[in-house]
Amino acid sequence: MRPRIPLAYAGLLVIALVAVIGFAAFSPSSFSTTNETAAPTTLLAPQTASARIASAVLAIRVADAETRVATTEVRPTTTTEPAPVAIAEAPVPTTEETVPPDTTTTTTKPRDTTPPPLKITSHSNGDTVNWSYVIFRGTSEAGAFVRSGPFDADTDEDGHWSLGLVMVDGDNRVILTAIDPAGNSRELKITVHYDEPQTTTTRAAPTTTKPSSTTTAPAQTTWSPLWPADSGGIRNVETWRPLVEQYWAADRVDCVLGIIKKESRGDPRAYNSSSGAEGLMQHLTKYWKGRAAAAGFRDSNGLYATPYNAEANIAAGAHIAGSGADWYTPWNYHPAYGSCPDSRG
Repeated sequence: MRPRIPLAYAGLLVIALVAVIGFAAFSPSSFSTTNETAAPTTLLAPQTASARIASAVLAIRVADAETRVATTEVRPTTTTEPAPVAIAEAPVPTTEETVPPDTTTTTTKPRDTTPPPLKITSHSNGDTVNWSYVIFRGTSEAGAFVRSGPFDADTDEDGHWSLGLVMVDGDNRVILTAIDPAGNSRELKITVHYDEPQTTTTRAAPTTTKPSSTTTAPAQTTWSPLWPADSGGIRNVETWRPLVEQYWAADRVDCVLGIIKKESRGDPRAYNSSSGAEGLMQHLTKYWKGRAAAAGFRDSNGLYATPYNAEANIAAGAHIAGSGADWYTPWNYHPAYGSCPDSRG
């Protein structure tokens, strides 16, 4: 397609053409201005005028040619945009890649809140026995232990247990509690009746030997001379009220006197040959030294008060008594005497 001449260039061409024609028409050779009377100049021959017109036309064409060269349409060069550079992006992981199997999760074992089973197989509620030392047997959960007052018995791998308790004349309320390793517990209560013999065996107090001056530790069968045995014999329990008031709270004094009445009939040398219980409150021999020391009845030489010393026996009883309503459970019965309140509920 022929390029269009811009309007500005077209205007210039028109002006140039008019100028050429005007120049040809009013050229000096066509008329003379020097002498009006001179013979008129012969008009240009037609060939001369045609030649000038042709020259003008040639000039226009030349100018047109130059203009076309100068105004040749220049097509814009097509710029090829560079291909976009691909930016590497991290691949979107699949579920399998981003969520690996969790191998660290641990299962929390639920806390054990189930009380252990407890069964007594040797005796039933209301049984009557003819001996003061009764061994209770039964079953529970393996690993648990069975408690009655201050006394404990472990279970074997099959859950069997046995626990010996001292009975007093009349009804004995036995409270047994099974406690498993998680701290759960189950309690059973039964009543066992015991007919106490009418005679009490009095045991002579052990011989007191003064500790030697050697560095050899004294024999453990030797009792401290600071707390000798009291004389034996059944006595009115009121005899021991001053000592009981010294070691027990006022609201328990009558109750303790009731325990002494049932356990020993007030005899400081009372001894139970079946169980090995000794003294006013009938402490078992195997527990005596520990209880005496805890109550303050061990001297500087390491010797213990004899269990037949009334004061030491009463003080050791105060040490093992509980603090709740059933504080008297080490003796397995309610010690009714005088104004002793019945707190069994």
